[in-house]
Amino acid sequence: MIDAAAEPRLLGVLLAGGLSSRMGTPKGLLPHPNGGTYLDHSLQRLRSVCGEQIAVSIAADETDAASALPSDILPAEITRLRDARPNLGPAMGVHVSLQHAASNGYLGCLFTPVDLPDLLADDLASLIKTWREQPTKILLARQSDPERLQPLVGIYPVSDLNRVQSVVESTHRSLYRFLQSTDYRTVDLPASRLRNVNTPADRAPSFDRNQPSE
Repeated sequence: MIDAAAEPRLLGVLLAGGLSSRMGTPKGLLPHPNGGTYLDHSLQRLRSVCGEQIAVSIAADETDAASALPSDILPAEITRLRDARPNLGPAMGVHVSLQHAASNGYLGCLFTPVDLPDLLADDLASLIKTWREQPTKILLARQSDPERLQPLVGIYPVSDLNRVQSVVESTHRSLYRFLQSTDYRTVDLPASRLRNVNTPADRAPSFDRNQPSE
């Protein structure tokens, strides 16, 4: 595990506030091919690199949709970061998380969605290592072959809190559009490890490699 006490302090945040409308059931509760659930594996992956300095971003009110992740399924020790307003997309989860991080002495947040069953702890370790070289800049995973930016897999410094708030308050609420006019750095990752699961048809066997290499 990466030394969670090393500076700068980083909060690992699992984004699980989506309503999973296309899946029809909370994606975090889907059974992972290697046992447990997507939620179990996602939390294990974050713990591998952030220790217990982790939180889960959840919907404003999961009772509004049967397919939203219920907050009572989370382990008691996990910090729950509830969206301040409903149906504003992942930018709201990023904003609330950065607010919490800024108020608790963290320099940034490492974000990963709950619906990436093949992402590795080693991938997150690579992101953290690169980010620490320039911790005041946003660092994002970039899918290779075909090339595609991943706005929800990466590290946002708390210094970008106000700019992310502007995204939440905009009409488009798009982090991708925000990033087009923002200076950021990237780490290339294979497309296979950034495969996300949005519908039942997207589900496929994954591999249990969530422990970082020695």
